[in-house]
Amino acid sequence: MSQNTTTTPPRRRRRGVAAVLAGVGLAVIAVTALASPSTGQVTPTAGPSHDYHVAGPGVGRSEPAARIYTVTPSSEPDRITGPSQMKVFDPRSLDVTTTVDVPDFRPHHFYPVPGRNIAIQAHFGPTSNIELFDMVSNTYIGRLSTGLGPRHVSFDPSSTFAYSANFNGNSISVLDLNSRRSVATIPVGEKPNYVQYVKTARGPRLFVENFGGNTITVIDARNLRPVTTVTVGDGPFNASIAEGGRTLVTANARDNTATFVDTATLEVTDTVDLGGVHDPTVGMQRLNPRISPDGKWLWVGNQDASVFSIVNIPERRLETMLPAGRGADIAFFPAGGPARGLALLTNRYDDFVTVARLNGQQPPTVVKNMTTSALGSHFVTFNEDFSLAYVSQRPGRAFSVLDMATLTERANVPVGPGPVTDPAATDPSQAGPDQAFYVWFDRGRARFHDEHGCG
Repeated sequence: MSQNTTTTPPRRRRRGVAAVLAGVGLAVIAVTALASPSTGQVTPTAGPSHDYHVAGPGVGRSEPAARIYTVTPSSEPDRITGPSQMKVFDPRSLDVTTTVDVPDFRPHHFYPVPGRNIAIQAHFGPTSNIELFDMVSNTYIGRLSTGLGPRHVSFDPSSTFAYSANFNGNSISVLDLNSRRSVATIPVGEKPNYVQYVKTARGPRLFVENFGGNTITVIDARNLRPVTTVTVGDGPFNASIAEGGRTLVTANARDNTATFVDTATLEVTDTVDLGGVHDPTVGMQRLNPRISPDGKWLWVGNQDASVFSIVNIPERRLETMLPAGRGADIAFFPAGGPARGLALLTNRYDDFVTVARLNGQQPPTVVKNMTTSALGSHFVTFNEDFSLAYVSQRPGRAFSVLDMATLTERANVPVGPGPVTDPAATDPSQAGPDQAFYVWFDRGRARFHDEHGCG
């Protein structure tokens, strides 16, 4: 994981974007003011975005305090039946400092935009837009139209454009974050779940994992025209970039394989079986791949097998399977602090986080399981120096604060909806917070430790 820089992203020439849109004949849709979900009338925004404010010497403005963002409920879409709330926590006291109603139905991931003071709120269907959120004022400031169900979002390296995977609309949308406009919606395969922006030897490309089928759609990121469709394994849920951008690895949930694709030639070079003994009672199989910091190992949370499958990338073979908890989920690698050289492995339906050691050229090994006070672990973020980790607990409707020096839980914080002591908090299908996202500010710019998206 890499820490975001504080430099302002370069602006792209507006003429180039206009030419692209003219070539593909796609409509330009302006950002709308937030509307009341109940009345549909336009509601005034809370004020101008602080996206471009950078405090310098002598400016006389105090630095915004660090905060933890949670949105609840924002997981298990079928269990989200009413309004959701953004709750902002003080990391020191762990008290709620701000509560904001999420304007639209069934929110999912919260995406701080690298290098900026705004974030994107993604959504499950039936919502057909994302919202923009100002992280200085902690207010929703507008929305951008997308296809149906924009549940996951990614960015180009300059944070000029965002790309939403519209799961229920069989499309992706391209969002210009400078002009705050939705500039294109592009048809792809069935149930696109993620979009990866990759700098390839043939130019920048977008790779879209079509979870509903067995393909990825490849799009030229410069002119937004489809390049080709590549057949991979069945049910590509997510993907990671390996070997310096030369290889895309898809994790295919329905046939439990990883497919290696050359990002320049777009040829499938290898397929690796991920192994494991599968338990259908765990729930729908999801596979979230991650690459170790040295690029040697592919870690895949093999959920219904409750193991992490470890693939040797240079040799294209399954090396080992690390035992984990029920619903083994995502690997996170702290880039500094006392836990550097370790991996935190979340378990979607269990009450602990698995800790593994990176052993260089040798396969990783399990160190311990860190017990947590609420059920489930999913997404992990870190504070500035990686001394603390914040892990969301979706069915437990809470988040835990983990001490990276002692590898123990320091605190558990209820988020809701409802109390953690409610019997429903032990129901694995219960909807709660998908993330507990730690953000701090440096010279007026929001900072966070970046992490690849998750399911």
